[in-house]
Amino acid sequence: MNKGDKNQSTLKSNFKGFMKKRWSLPLLYLACAAIVVSTVFVLQDDKEVATVTENFTTEQSTDWTKDPSGEVSKVNQSTEKMALPVVDASAITINRSFYDQNASAEEQQESLVVVNQNYYPNQGIDIVQDGESFEVVAAMSGEVKVVQEDEFIGNAIEIEHADGLVTKYHSVKDITVQVGDAVKQGQPMATAGTSELNTDAGTHLHFEVFKDNVAVNPTDFVKQ
Repeated sequence: MNKGDKNQSTLKSNFKGFMKKRWSLPLLYLACAAIVVSTVFVLQDDKEVATVTENFTTEQSTDWTKDPSGEVSKVNQSTEKMALPVVDASAITINRSFYDQNASAEEQQESLVVVNQNYYPNQGIDIVQDGESFEVVAAMSGEVKVVQEDEFIGNAIEIEHADGLVTKYHSVKDITVQVGDAVKQGQPMATAGTSELNTDAGTHLHFEVFKDNVAVNPTDFVKQ
């Protein structure tokens, strides 16, 4: 008998001796069970990793996108700030300012609107451009909620924006938008006209801004 046959015979003899012991089978079963449990945990961990990776990928594709230039930017990330509703802000002047409770008595008096010998605080600003008509544009992107013909206030457009903001444009003519239209910031909507409410201003635009149904100073809001 050569050395290899002798070693193989010894292994068989030892295995038979091991199997004859009373505790050999339970021990063998326990060993097999441990192997099976370990395999299950490994497979489950791999599945959880795959799930986490898939969720992360989904979130990334939902929250981020690429613009045409190839740069990554977050979807729906609003960076738009309100602007004056005119094409050239340097060409206009404020005929009547917003009535400010904290302004001086003289400034408050100049911001009063007189109607049938009654005085009312001006809730917006009156914009003029050398007595000439000018293009009225959307101060921010939003949805047109009101288009109204009214000789007293000079026709009106009302736009609803995000975050409780509403802009109102009075004393306008040649209106090109209608209720339900989605408008972009800077989009032409009308031209400045006249109104019976403020005949002294001549051709002008009366512009109001409301935040959560409260009138705010448009000039201050545009500066934010």
